[in-house]
Amino acid sequence: MLFLLLLPWLPARGAGRDSTRLAVEARFHHGFVVPHHTSMTYLLNDYARGGELNLLRQRFGSDCWENYLRRPETGLGLWYSTFGRSDIYGEGWALYPFINFHILETGPLQLRYRVALGLGYANKPFKVGENTYNTVFGSHLNAYVGFGLQATYRLHRHWRLSTGASLNHMSNGSSRKPNNGINTVAWNMGLSYDLQPFSHEQWQRNKAPRSAHREWVFSASMGRNQAAAYNPTRYWSGSITATHLWYRTSTRAYGVGLDLLKFGGAPLASMNFQDLDVNQHFSSSDEIYAGILAGMESLLGTTALYINLGAYIYQATPARQPVYARLGIRQKLYQNWHGHFGIKANFFTAEFIEFGLAYRLSRNRDKASPGKKEKL
Repeated sequence: MLFLLLLPWLPARGAGRDSTRLAVEARFHHGFVVPHHTSMTYLLNDYARGGELNLLRQRFGSDCWENYLRRPETGLGLWYSTFGRSDIYGEGWALYPFINFHILETGPLQLRYRVALGLGYANKPFKVGENTYNTVFGSHLNAYVGFGLQATYRLHRHWRLSTGASLNHMSNGSSRKPNNGINTVAWNMGLSYDLQPFSHEQWQRNKAPRSAHREWVFSASMGRNQAAAYNPTRYWSGSITATHLWYRTSTRAYGVGLDLLKFGGAPLASMNFQDLDVNQHFSSSDEIYAGILAGMESLLGTTALYINLGAYIYQATPARQPVYARLGIRQKLYQNWHGHFGIKANFFTAEFIEFGLAYRLSRNRDKASPGKKEKL
């Protein structure tokens, strides 16, 4: 996971004619916790406040993948926030890679949207007899997901002013219960400093080449989860997936596939506490599911962001929802081998965090046509 967090700063292939902008950014944010469970409504008594420190990289040149996506900013961020009730929910930190995608650029003004995925830490999780009101964090270690809309204005060759809004989520993916997770909505303001004087690069933008590439992606994942709050046992979960991808361009692919899933402790997750039978036993075969999925991958050099939407075609134990989702990041390790980190969830609850390996098997060589160039 640490390797994935460092991805934005690893050198990329095919960027021999690059020039690179590096910057440091500090932001203050002020907002509120979304009370998505009734119990939270009566416990929250303050705003969510905090800040973040970001290291940004923006590359220019015709040979790098960023050129196909209108020069996004990539980087590594450190985030801190209170959660509206410090004596119960404590505070949280997160470390994550991010990408700021281009929306609009006119003169010194830029508008971008952010996607971030990383690791979070909560300093006051649920603890029997001490912090029983905290039903949002069952463990110190959590996953962090962040989305944002950001406007920046260049004040000087070195300095930029920024403002925007963000939605931040932290939960442990049901690795420990309780795990309602927490969501904050915040407005932010910040200032960034370019480590070298800004100069507008003379460059040509390439539209991403059309691609006829096809490939299979075979992956295996595993993780641990606590299926129910009344049972402290942690179970092994995982999946084996085969996905066929059709590339539309060199930076985007769509696919369909098959999933074989094991959701550890599935009968407990589907059972209400009042229906619990202490004499009831279940076997590992009761934890098996199969599904069909459709998905999309955004390819960012040797890194890919993926999202899948699936529907169950076999359920040993009835699932809470007939559909499920998966969001994650995949990184090339060696030749056709890739490592990945993701979250598997139904539409209302994360079921487990999964780590795994994937193997890409090409069906045919890329027959991409040359990209069109536009002077900007």
